Amino acid sequence: MTDKIKIENIEEQEPVKKSALRVIIHSFFVVPFLIAIFAVIVFLMVKVLTVEPNTAQDYLEHVKIGGTTKRWQGAFELSKILSNPKMVPKDERFVQEMISTFEYSVHERNPLIRSYLALAMGRTGDERYISTLINALQDKDYSIVASCAHSLGLIRSSDGFVALQNMTDHEDAQVRLQSIISLGNYRKIEAEDIFVSALADQEVNIRWDAAVALAKIKNNRGSMILLDLLDRNYLDSFPNIDPLEQDQAMLVAIQVIPNIIDAEFESMLRNLRDNDRSMKVREAARRALNE
Repeated sequence: MTDKIKIENIEEQEPVKKSALRVIIHSFFVVPFLIAIFAVIVFLMVKVLTVEPNTAQDYLEHVKIGGTTKRWQGAFELSKILSNPKMVPKDERFVQEMISTFEYSVHERNPLIRSYLALAMGRTGDERYISTLINALQDKDYSIVASCAHSLGLIRSSDGFVALQNMTDHEDAQVRLQSIISLGNYRKIEAEDIFVSALADQEVNIRWDAAVALAKIKNNRGSMILLDLLDRNYLDSFPNIDPLEQDQAMLVAIQVIPNIIDAEFESMLRNLRDNDRSMKVREAARRALNE
C-alpha cells in the first residue's frame, strides 16, 4: 500500500515539474527573445521615420570630399535629384559651389564625374550655368562635350543656341547627335539649314533626330526618314535596337508628325493605331490622328 502511495505522489509531482520547466523556459528564453525582437522592430521603425533623405547639397558634398566611387555616385545622384524642380537649390552659394566643383573636376580620372555634373547643371534649367557649359565644349573628352551639349539644350538660352550651332559638324558622332537634339529643343527656324544638312550624316541616329527636329519647325524635308521610323520592319534591320528602344523611336516620331501630317502619314498612323504590338504606340497614333 505504501509503495502505491509513493507512486501516486511521484505521478502527481511530474506535471508540477513540467509546469515549472515551462515557466523557466518562457521567463529566461522566450520572453526575452520576443522583447528583443520587438525592440529591434521599434528601433528600425523610428530610424525609418526620422531619417532625412539626402539633398542636392549632400550629394554635392559627396562629390567634393568623397572617395573615387562615392564621387561619381554622388554626381550621378545629383543629376537625378536636380531633374525635380522642387529639389533644385536657387541660392547663389549652391550655384557657385556647383560651378567650382565642375571646374575642379577637370582633374578627375573618371570622366563620369564631370559628365554627370554637366547633366546636373543642365537639369536645373538655370541660365547661370550657361557660360560654364559653353566653355566645357572645348573639353578633350568627347563624352563630356556631349553631356554639355545635352545640358545646353535643356536650359535653352540664346548663348547656348549659338554655341550648339558650332558643334554640329564636330568630328565625334555623339557630340553631333546631342547638338542636333539640343538645337531641336529650341524649335527655331534659324537652325533649319543645319538640320537639312544633318539628314545626310553618315550616322543613322543623327539623320533620325535631324528629321524630328525639322518636323518640330514644320519642315517636311525629313518625311521619308520619319516614315521609316514608323516601320517595324525597317527598325528590325538594326539588331542593336531592342523592342523598347524601337517603341521609343516610334513614339518620338509620332509626337512630331502632326506638324507635317499628310495622307501618307495618316495611312501609316491608322495602321499603327489598329495593328501595332505596343499599346503605347497605338495610343500615340490615335492621339496624333486627333481621335
